[in-house]
Amino acid sequence: MKLIEGFQGAAFGLTDGVICITGLIIGVAVATSNLNMILIAAITGGLADALGNSIGFYLSERTERGAQIHARDEHGITTEVHSLREVFLSGALSFLATVFVLFILLVPFFFLDINRSIIGSFVIATVILFSLGTYVGKLSNEPPTRTGIEYVVLGICGAAISYFVGYVLQIWLSTL
Repeated sequence: MKLIEGFQGAAFGLTDGVICITGLIIGVAVATSNLNMILIAAITGGLADALGNSIGFYLSERTERGAQIHARDEHGITTEVHSLREVFLSGALSFLATVFVLFILLVPFFFLDINRSIIGSFVIATVILFSLGTYVGKLSNEPPTRTGIEYVVLGICGAAISYFVGYVLQIWLSTL
């Protein structure tokens, strides 16, 4: 199996996991400042995200495989067809990468207060996004640092929106 096929699932799981789970952590932390709520939201949301990622990526790869087979068989187009093993592995790696991100982003919450944990999770998320971005930049012959920064900026945008939503919810919940 080609490295790139397995890497696509893992990269998708990492980036989506970092953005979604960091967003959940920041949003719930700002809205509630309650460790139990943060952990419940992050774990249930993170596992749901991992399942959604893996199933979505698997079905997308199956669809792409079907299109490849159709192009080859019906139209005589010479194209590489994903094996069922590649399709399954992409979905599995997407799941595992998202679960990895979930647990690594929660580590600070077991050792630090909530505010330091949010910062710690954000720093970990930034490092993961930058590392992945630089690696993708190298693979695609683009400037690795620029690609890494692009990944980080997109992650920061997600975190900022989550912070804003959490802040609005905190204000709204305090009026109930």
